[in-house]
This record gives sequence, structure tokens and C-alpha cells, in this order.
Amino acid sequence: TAATVLAQAPQPDSDAIHARVNAILHKMTLEEKLDYIGGTGFAIRAMPKLDLPAFEMSDGPYGVRSNAGLPSTTYAVGIGLAASWDRGLAARAGEAIGRDARARGIHYMLGPGIDIYRSPRNGRNFEYFGEDPFLTSAIATGYITGMQTQGVSSTVKHFLGNNSEFLRHDSDTVVDERTLREIYLPGFEAAVKKAHTGAIMDSYNFVNGTHMTQNGHFNTDLLRKEWGFKGVNMSDWVATYDAVGAANGGLDIEMPTGKFMNRKELLPAIKSGKVTEATIDEKIFHILDTAARFGWLDRPQADPSLSLFDAQNNTVALDTAREGIVLLKNEGNLLPLNKSAIKSILVVGPDAYPGVPVGGGSAGVKPFHNVSDLEGLSTLLGPGVTVYYDRGLPTLSELARNTHFTTAAENGKPGVTVETFHNADLSGPPASTTVARSINNAGTSIQTIIEDPEAMAALFSGAAPRESSRRWTGYYTVAQPGRYILALQAPGEGSGNRVYLDDKLIIDDWKIVRAIEPHLTLQLLAGPHKIVVEDWQRSPIGGRIRLAIVAESKVVNAKAKELAAKADAVVIAAGFDPDSESEGGDRTFDLPFGQNQLIRELAAVNQKTIVAVTSGGNVDSQSWINQIPAYLEAWYGGQSGGTALAEVLFGEVNPSGHLLATFERRAEDN
Repeated sequence: TAATVLAQAPQPDSDAIHARVNAILHKMTLEEKLDYIGGTGFAIRAMPKLDLPAFEMSDGPYGVRSNAGLPSTTYAVGIGLAASWDRGLAARAGEAIGRDARARGIHYMLGPGIDIYRSPRNGRNFEYFGEDPFLTSAIATGYITGMQTQGVSSTVKHFLGNNSEFLRHDSDTVVDERTLREIYLPGFEAAVKKAHTGAIMDSYNFVNGTHMTQNGHFNTDLLRKEWGFKGVNMSDWVATYDAVGAANGGLDIEMPTGKFMNRKELLPAIKSGKVTEATIDEKIFHILDTAARFGWLDRPQADPSLSLFDAQNNTVALDTAREGIVLLKNEGNLLPLNKSAIKSILVVGPDAYPGVPVGGGSAGVKPFHNVSDLEGLSTLLGPGVTVYYDRGLPTLSELARNTHFTTAAENGKPGVTVETFHNADLSGPPASTTVARSINNAGTSIQTIIEDPEAMAALFSGAAPRESSRRWTGYYTVAQPGRYILALQAPGEGSGNRVYLDDKLIIDDWKIVRAIEPHLTLQLLAGPHKIVVEDWQRSPIGGRIRLAIVAESKVVNAKAKELAAKADAVVIAAGFDPDSESEGGDRTFDLPFGQNQLIRELAAVNQKTIVAVTSGGNVDSQSWINQIPAYLEAWYGGQSGGTALAEVLFGEVNPSGHLLATFERRAEDN
């Protein structure tokens, strides 16, 4: 077995490998070279006449997100894995994902993500390893080393300073040299110098005034010359903005396609002397040298001895879920619960069923089987204990569908007036005016695009996106004055929205998407209130918009309170999901709408209420933390999150996870 593993691991660079690579390189025409440095969706293109196969890539990083829609073993996400503080477990996880990748013929796994956690609101914190550069370095080294023993290259990302999702294409991360060296660079340096990562992915943002995909200071002077990086430097998907800048700035391959780094853009630049052919040759050399060192030129990448469903990896997935759970509060030693003393338990909350293995975006792996908290507890407790279940809250879609508007303050028709414009700024007369029953349009989110191969192809086709905008106008009539929750759902990147209440702007995500699912609690007087929602979208992402209004006193299901009152204990599965915490937009510091109220109301009727939060970081717990005796941070537990939580609650596994980011009491403390 050891010999087999060693045979799969990348070889050291050598003169023989260089000679082989140069022999292939010298057979390429300049035009073929320029074709080669533009991707083909999720691969480096095949060149049959040179016996070069396509080098396939897959998103992850906590399971193989197959481009063919196949499920995969799904591991606890990065922040949960790192909360174990266990380098060995990180190596086991990397190795297991490497096996899953080999079973599917994947050469490059697009992970791990190691950007530093700065704010709990960052939509991709769940993919990363926390705020500490030493811990990040240690976990990244373990993960990468484990994966690459299987002959699969890791792609450490997002280099550099991609610490929030809003305006990720446009924001400039301005960092002084000492801070870069002490906080933002150590993880990447360890990935290069200690783990010898095969690839690095450049981020969308600027750093110190220059887009990372054309930032020669970092891509060439630092990575290549100072650290000795020998692998492939690829762009994030559609993160390239200038052909000459990227070519001279150290980028080896533009993904997903050569929109800029192509014949049309670079042949004239080479002819005029703005880019040299030697610069292009370096890029080809890095790609082929990596392929030769990993053995991809000598064997098929798909390993027929490995199963698509690798049973041994299920144990690794369960361990990653078990070891990351953090016990934040245990007043009166309520936990562990006594299995013999519990006759009934309520499992409640939006994340109780179905399970939520990962957050949204490109990290959205599809498990073969996903153990929810409801299933995990039911299985562990067996037939002798009654396990009650209620979601506790309506979904946002249900609530939007049942939020009734009229077209005028008095004597209006049911519904909202919808004006549609063929531009992104509501300018000119509307192209159409209709009446909709509610503000509840499914549209297309980033998550939907990522899960649909045809939609992904459309996104990366290079066709000019279509822009449109809408204005939704209606009147919401309040029967009883009081506190009301207003919740909005939008797609995130590639769109914008804003909400007016009685002509006052109350949500403004028009230019900067601060949160994908913002919500407010408002004091409303009786009578009609004018609601205007405006949104724009740039196809193919966009169009999704939902707005819901509900009295705070009525948002919690009555059935949930009834069950909580009679159960011996209550487990509230609170937190986020792929629609509310995702790539392409940041999230709220508050839990999603209604969840604070759910916790408060159930804690009032059952003193043994335990809150387990699914998230990529801290949440605002101030409105309920003093009302509950037990509180756990469960992160996103992958396919076995429900099993792990049940084992922790009943003492079969010790909650030994550690925080890896500061958990502030209030947003103002960040």
C-alpha cells in the first residue's frame, strides 16, 4: 500500500522532467500555445496530436462537486475541519477527497480555501480555516499533503485578500507589508513551501491597486522568485480583466475560458512587443511540468480500483463532523443528556430537516446520503424515545406567498404592480406593466447556476449578459399595530435590490449586496403601508426576489410551542443554508428571519432548550443567550452532521472543537 501511495504522489522536479516538457512545448505553434492558456469550462484543453489529455478540474473543497451531477462523499466544511485543530485529521480528509477525485478522473481539486476570517458576515467563511495564520497554515499543509499523495493537485485559493463577497470583482484590499507577512500570506507560504501545492488560484479582487490576476508583484516576485512556487497559477472563474496585464502579471491559465488570454488579444500584443513569446512559454512549461510531476502524462487519472462511493471515506467524513463541534455554553451541566432519562425530545428549526451539509456556491457538494439532525437523533435514541419534529418557522417562500398586498391604499385590487425595464437602472418608460399576486419570484441564484451544467455553460459562454430591472409596488395593510418582520431574498452577485417602506429607504443592496437575505424588525401602525421593491439583474444570474412581512408574534408555529412544552428536552437546529450563506454575497450577523424569536419562545416553555447553530462563523446571540442553558457551534457538518451532533448531545463523543475566530458579543465589537 505504501508503495502504491508513493507512486501516486508528485515526483520532485528534475532535468529529465524539464527535458520532456520542453520537447512537448517546442512542438507547439504559437497559436496552439495561446489556445492552451485558456480553459474549457472545467479543464485544461486536450491536445491529441501532442498526446496531451484534458486535465480535469472540480470544485470542492469538501467533496468532489462533480460537473456531471454525481454525488460524492461530503466532509465537514473548512471552518469545521480547522476547529478540530488536528493536522492529522486534515491530512485524512485531503487524502479521502483525493481518492474521490481519482475515482472520477479529476486532476485538480479547486481547494482548499484559506482566506483569513475577518468578519462573521463574509459569505465564504465556512470554506476557510479561521482568523489565525498559524492554524490556517497547519491545517492547509495537512489537507494539501494528504490530497496530493493520491496524485491529485490541490489548488489553494483565493490568492490574495478575498475576505468578503460583496463587490468581490471591484474591491481593493489595501494591506501594508507587515500585515501581509504576518496575517494574509503565511497560509499561502506554507502551502507552497511545506505542502508543495500543485496549483494556486488568483482571486477576483485588487490588492494594493492591482487585480490579482495581473499582479506581478505577488504572482511572480513573491510566489515564483521568493517562495520557489513551481506549479500552475490559474484565475478564479471570470476573474481575468486584461489580456496583456494577466499575461505579464504571472497568470498561467485563464478560467473558465480564454476570454482575454487568447489568439485575438495576444497575437497583436506579441507582434507589438507588449508580451513576449517566452512569457507564454513559461505558462505552458508550468502546466506541463506540473502534469509530468504528478504522473498525468503516464497514466489515466481515473483509477478503476476506486469506487465512486468509497465506504472507507464515510468514517473520515463522520470524524470531521465530530471533531469540529464547539461547546459554547453548558449551564448547570445540562449536557450530556442522559439517554435513559429522556422519554421525549423535540427537534425543531429550519436546519433540523433536511440536513444542511455545506453552505452555498461552488462549495455545494451533493452527498449520497445526508444525515439530518432529526435522523441523527432518532437513530441514536431508537424506538424507546419519542422524537418530535416541527420546522418551527415558515420558509421565506411560503411567507412571501402568504404576504398579501393591494395595488392601492384604498379600493385596490389584490396583488402588486410590477413594472419591467430593459435596462439595469429603471430608466425610461417600462417595457411592460403587470399585476403579480405577491413578491415571490424564484429567479436564478448563484446556487441554481452552479447546480445546473447547462446554466453554467451559458454563464461562461462569453455572450454579453442581458440587463433588466423591475419595480414592485403594493400596499400592505396592518390590522393590529406592533412589531413586524420584513424579510427579503435575492440572488446576490449579478444583481441588486432596495426596499422602500412608506417612501423611506430601509434596505439598500442596490450597488453593494451586503446580505443575500436581509431582514428587519419594524414597529408598524395599523393601516396601509406602501411597499416598493426595486431590483436589477444581469443574466443568467438574477431574477430571484422574495419579500415577506409577518407579525413577530405570529412567525413561530403554534405546533412547535405545543411540542416544546411537553418534551423532556428541545434541540433547536438554527442557522444558515446555501440560500442565506453563500458565495456571491455576504450574510447577516443576525440569524435568518424569525429564528431569534423561535429560540426565545421555545426557551420560555422548556428550560432544557439546546441551540445548535449551523454557520460559517459567529452569529448575534444577545437576544437569547441568557435564556438557554446550552449552545453549540456545529458549523456545516457535511453528510454526517446529524450523527455527530446526536453523539455529542448524548455524550458518546466529547465536544472537543475549539473556536478559531473571535466570537464577538455585538457587531460593534468586530
